[in-house]
Amino acid sequence: MQGTAEQCNDLAQLRSMPIAEALEQLYQANGYISIWKQEERLQSLQEELQELAGDGLAPGEYAHAFAEQPEEVCDELRLSGDYLLALEHLSRGRLNPEDHEPMWRPEDYQPPSRLSVADLAAQGLADMTRAFDVARPSLPQYVELRRAYRQMDREPVVFAAFPEGPSIKAGQSDPRLPQLAQRLMLEGFLPSEPVTAGPLTEPVAPFTDPVRAQPLQYNARLQQAVRAFQVANGLQSDGIVGRQTVAALNITPEERLLQVRINLERLRWLDASRGEHVLLVNSAGSNAVLFRGNEVQWHSRVQSGTPDRATPLMISRINRVTLNPSWTIPPTILQQDKLPAIRANPSYFAERDLQALDFEGNRLNPADIDWSNPQGVMLRQPPGPNNPLGKMVFRFDNPFAVFLHDTPSQSLFERATRNVSSGCVRVEQATDLADYLFHSLDNQQRERITRLQANGKTREVNIDNGPQVILGYWTVQVMENGELRYLPDPYDMDEALWKAFSAAVRL
Repeated sequence: MQGTAEQCNDLAQLRSMPIAEALEQLYQANGYISIWKQEERLQSLQEELQELAGDGLAPGEYAHAFAEQPEEVCDELRLSGDYLLALEHLSRGRLNPEDHEPMWRPEDYQPPSRLSVADLAAQGLADMTRAFDVARPSLPQYVELRRAYRQMDREPVVFAAFPEGPSIKAGQSDPRLPQLAQRLMLEGFLPSEPVTAGPLTEPVAPFTDPVRAQPLQYNARLQQAVRAFQVANGLQSDGIVGRQTVAALNITPEERLLQVRINLERLRWLDASRGEHVLLVNSAGSNAVLFRGNEVQWHSRVQSGTPDRATPLMISRINRVTLNPSWTIPPTILQQDKLPAIRANPSYFAERDLQALDFEGNRLNPADIDWSNPQGVMLRQPPGPNNPLGKMVFRFDNPFAVFLHDTPSQSLFERATRNVSSGCVRVEQATDLADYLFHSLDNQQRERITRLQANGKTREVNIDNGPQVILGYWTVQVMENGELRYLPDPYDMDEALWKAFSAAVRL
């Protein structure tokens, strides 16, 4: 069968793809003899391809594997091409992330060591299930989200649209409340027992029709269920059935399935890029988790960039920690935030403990500067309790001047949506992360760091073999307690990926 791929017209596209090389390697490993003459092997492949529906992929995309046992060489090669494509899509993603949500990587970035698709496929000739299990991402977020997707796909929840209307607050009555209670029961947020006299399953007229409406008081029990629904949908859990809550109630099951599917795709990209020791930051959910292998070492809430100053997607590696940092204000923040504030408030420097410096670091008198058109001036805030960078900064190489850091703005961590920074990532549990990064140092070095932290002076601590850091973006995740959490899409990235994925993959 050597050299026959070029003779098959519909395999010509493979010659410009990595799959073409993998196809050659697969047959070379098999001595250039037919792979699919064994009926049991083909049946096992078909069973594994059917399982891909649970990964949000389309088994029908690999149609040659479901045809009759191949007799011609080209049929054999088409089938093998689909086999390789399936393993490629499962392990690295159906779409190329660089075409949709590219991540910055340093020039010396080396992708993690993984079995090649050809090696996986060769192993599959002896154990097909094992090959697909190895190809399938082992990232815990992926494993849990896949489990949730399979259940959603098997047991879809069907419900009617929820009518819009005035906000519903505690103690109020509203004719939409029976429908709200029924909906919350369907999704498991409200135990399926009566909350009022009369059926909840009869059709409920729009809230403007007082004749057919069935009023129900918005009591504490129903409000608690609404709060749980709001948490699960990434909303502020205030218990008020307002505009955002109604919008979330009206997201269809089909839309939720597609949202989960595209996030499985994002997690396939992520798993293919992550190393053994990695800190993952999700800018959509504003949280972070540090893994060694698949074991969680640390996790924290974070604050990510606003939509106008989005935290960039990137892969790098933590290589140093700055203790008691000063803050040199970046040009964008200086122009858009600080200069208008300085012009409006002559006492701004004194109130914020800011320093004006020339580009050589010499102190300037703010009163001598023309703030309507400052030239050759930069602003710096020295270390201290009000410094926006807090007590420490976690640095990694990148062209965006982005880093992770502590923050005095601790109250903002209580918000459901925490896209409030200018692009950097503010970390709630910064001290615990520093302790983790310093744990490999000897006692003498750790004591020295403790003294440096206490004296208030700015110092750098190099981190050898620090964790890889990935600033990513996904809008669905399964929480530590197993609950599925739909997250906001602050950077409006879902829709473009929905369209691209739906065009490429049709279940």
